[in-house]
This record gives sequence, C-alpha cells and structure tokens, in this order.
Amino acid sequence: MDVCTIETGLLRKKPCGHAAVTRCLNCEQPLCGQHAVPELTEGGKRSGKFLCQECAAAAKAHDKGVAAAERVKQDKKMAAMQKAAVETAKAPPPAPKKPAAPAGAPAAKEESPAAKPAEPEALEFTREPDAKVSGDKPG
Repeated sequence: MDVCTIETGLLRKKPCGHAAVTRCLNCEQPLCGQHAVPELTEGGKRSGKFLCQECAAAAKAHDKGVAAAERVKQDKKMAAMQKAAVETAKAPPPAPKKPAAPAGAPAAKEESPAAKPAEPEALEFTREPDAKVSGDKPG
C-alpha cells in the first residue's frame, strides 16, 4: 500500500505517512485525503481527479497567465478597431465622380437610329387550313 509522500513540517521536513487514497493527475505522487486537491472543470464542478498542492498551484497560475494573455490580445484587437473607426471618421467622404465627356464630342449628342434598340414587332401566327397539326384529330 502506498503512503502519502507530501512533505510536512516547518523546520524538519518529513513525508506525511498517511495511507494514500489517490495519485496526482500531473506528477503521479501518492496523496492522502488531506493533501489531495480536487481538479475542477470549467463549470467549477469536481471532475473526480486530484492534484497535489504544488501542481494545483501551477495549474492555477497557468490559467491566470492564459486568461491575461487572452485579455491583452482582445484589448489590442479592440484598440485597432477603434483606431480604424476614428481614422475613417476623420477622412472626408469621397466626392461623387461625374461621367467624363469624350473630347471633341458635342455636349448634347443625338442618338443615331442604329444605336436605338429596335422595338419588337408583333408576331402573327396563322394556321393554314390544309396543314395537319399533331394535336388535331381527323375528322
């Protein structure tokens, strides 16, 4: 049977010596019920796994560092977006462009009849009396 190997004592460090009930998830050190720290899920509930006190402190510091780095990244992104918004607000709106007239052409030019689209002519369909149509019945 394993015994807890967490060192206790202020001046004289010695192993705990209590019966181990689990092992650290990270370093696999045997832990007693007193020194086992439950691992928490993101929702704050116990996952059923345990860490030693040193590994739990290191995991907590790592999570704080990751959260701080993520916060800095978000702050930089927001600052860049605000800067872009300020720059676009300061810039004058672009003036609408006028269509350019070709050089040497009169200002009011009449359209030629060829340039106008032809109006569609009405189509007339007439049926000749002696022609057979596939849908007609003889008779």
